[in-house]
Amino acid sequence: MTVRFHCQTGESAAYFARPPERLVLEGYRHWTFSLATGSGEARQRAAGLYRDILGERGAAAAVHALSDFTATLGRCASCPLKTFESGSHHVCRDEVLVMGLIAGIQNHDHAAAELCLTELSCATRCDEVAMAAGSFALMLRGLDKTLLPIPAHVVRDILARSRATRHAAQSTQTLH
Repeated sequence: MTVRFHCQTGESAAYFARPPERLVLEGYRHWTFSLATGSGEARQRAAGLYRDILGERGAAAAVHALSDFTATLGRCASCPLKTFESGSHHVCRDEVLVMGLIAGIQNHDHAAAELCLTELSCATRCDEVAMAAGSFALMLRGLDKTLLPIPAHVVRDILARSRATRHAAQSTQTLH
């Protein structure tokens, strides 16, 4: 059975119920919230999620790789990155790029990984993000948690719709 993510209709519940996708998306959301607020509770939720899915042995190394990736991306991002709250069944543009980057690395899709990398980070810092993302992606893959592929054409379509939506919102006339 193939599980597809349909971003137009929001039919993402089955896709994000898969353990590999939950580890990346929910882990990223928790860790990003933790970095932004200093919340130790958010870090503990991420660690708990990883222990629940990976067990004690794999969780510690995977959480360390998540931590390194998230911190590196935070330093090297081309603009402030956005996320939805943990538990949301929606996914924003930046989260698609994070998922696409990790999936691209795991599935040897260099075009998708490169596209996501260049959209997420500034050109002078792409290598740092690529190294941290690669460590995280390969750690999860080594623990038998490989994301479904997100091909480059799907990422380009999502980016185009995101830009069109943003452009339409900016060109809307107002009374003030």
